[in-house]
Amino acid sequence: MYGAVAFRLGFVGVFPRVGSGVCMDQRDDTLASLGEVNDQLMAKNHALAKALNRATQELAKAKAQLNQLAGPPMTFATMVRVYSARTDEQGVQHASAEVISGTRRMIVPVAANVQASRLEAGRTVLLNENMVVVSQADTDTLGSVRTVKQVIDDGRLLVADNGGNATLVRRSGTLSKAVINVADRVTVDSSMRFALALVPPQNDADLVLEEVPNVTFADIGGLDEQIERIRDAVQMPFLHRELFERYDLKPPKGVLLYGPPGNGKTLIAKAVANALAEGAAGGRGVFLSVKGPELLNKFVGESERLIRMIFKRARERAAEGKPVIVFIDEMDSLLRTRGSGVSSDVETTIVPQFLAELDGVETLDNVMVIGASNRIDMIDPAVLRPGRLDVKIRVERPKTAQAAQIIRHYLTDDLPLVPELDAKALIGVLVNDIYANDEHRHLCDVRDEHGQWHPVYLADVVSGAVLKNIVDRAKTHAVKISIEDGRPAAIGVDLLAKAVDEEFMETQDAVLDADPEQWSRINGLDAGHVTSIRPVA
Repeated sequence: MYGAVAFRLGFVGVFPRVGSGVCMDQRDDTLASLGEVNDQLMAKNHALAKALNRATQELAKAKAQLNQLAGPPMTFATMVRVYSARTDEQGVQHASAEVISGTRRMIVPVAANVQASRLEAGRTVLLNENMVVVSQADTDTLGSVRTVKQVIDDGRLLVADNGGNATLVRRSGTLSKAVINVADRVTVDSSMRFALALVPPQNDADLVLEEVPNVTFADIGGLDEQIERIRDAVQMPFLHRELFERYDLKPPKGVLLYGPPGNGKTLIAKAVANALAEGAAGGRGVFLSVKGPELLNKFVGESERLIRMIFKRARERAAEGKPVIVFIDEMDSLLRTRGSGVSSDVETTIVPQFLAELDGVETLDNVMVIGASNRIDMIDPAVLRPGRLDVKIRVERPKTAQAAQIIRHYLTDDLPLVPELDAKALIGVLVNDIYANDEHRHLCDVRDEHGQWHPVYLADVVSGAVLKNIVDRAKTHAVKISIEDGRPAAIGVDLLAKAVDEEFMETQDAVLDADPEQWSRINGLDAGHVTSIRPVA
């Protein structure tokens, strides 16, 4: 029997002859070994099956991706109307539609699974490679902005652009039931056939802050030279008009205040408006404050309309006999050099609109445009030429004497000060600390285009705003100590030094994270073209 089993297993001669004492043990060992081999083969078989399944799935995925990439392109078109529609005996729809794709006006079939009755005029539809309408897509409501001049009885709209050119358009499906009035603004599609959406009404008053400033020249410290120049350029023509007429001298149309940020450009403009108001026979003057970036609008023609609105308001106030200052902050963001845009050259239309309005101010005796910018190099040269922004005044960083004048406005003898030092003495100590060109106030080093390294100290980037902030820090520390001790804390050298240290550390962190070229240009460093910044070792 054992011999027969061994023969069937292919192991004839492996087992000893019947009667051997070890026959049974050898057979068991062989069967166990064969079982292990069988288990290993089964495990390998399962692993190969899993690998085959994974390969099949990856192949199917790759095939699906390939099919997707090989799919033909689809075309966007604007739905005009359903041209024809019928249903045959089997209930299958046979329809066609009039669409516009680019400048092509076409009659195309509508797929049977697309209900022709739900296709809305003005909506975007998708055409397959055979020019068949296969779906209705979301409509992009971006487009040219037009002003509604007339609402026709049948719902059509007569709209006009900024130049007054009129176009008759239909309403899109989204506007079919909308209430549209004359003077409303709508976006129009590229084919100029459909009004797509109403432009939300914008409160233009939010963009132009009309006020009578209470800032005087006495409130500004350290800018005596700049104040004298702007008084000569702005205040004298308004207050001594008869002398200018006697000498046949025309006042400048505008003034540009430029220089590093935080040094009083806005304060000077407000003080000018206040001074004009005090000496105006027609009553208080008007200060129209505009932030350049807020005039930039995604809708075509909106920025130009806002510029016209600003100058229109200035003319209205000037017609009342009031001196008007139109102050445009961050002018470089609005009136950038034409052709310098990276993605879109919106300045190619904004700059000419501003120049047209500025030239129109020529007949008005009570309007003055004052611009402020940290980057005069980015403003279009046509804006800066004589006859427009005639006077250009650089507002420099304060030196030690100017810094003391500025701090004197914020650190006064009526504050709780240490008894051994008065405000003047504390100001001297504070200025010496801020303007110390030593390792304690060494911000960083900058490298120019020639590879030369230049040290930058806190004094090189200090501004009037920084000086005020340092004093405010010291006052804040005094308040916290007063709360803890239950009695007023005196401001002394220690608190001021702590405030300078904090300002220095924050400024240093900001400098090391900044773009070298942009930071150096904005701060007006005298190190040429800065290519890199390194921390202090």
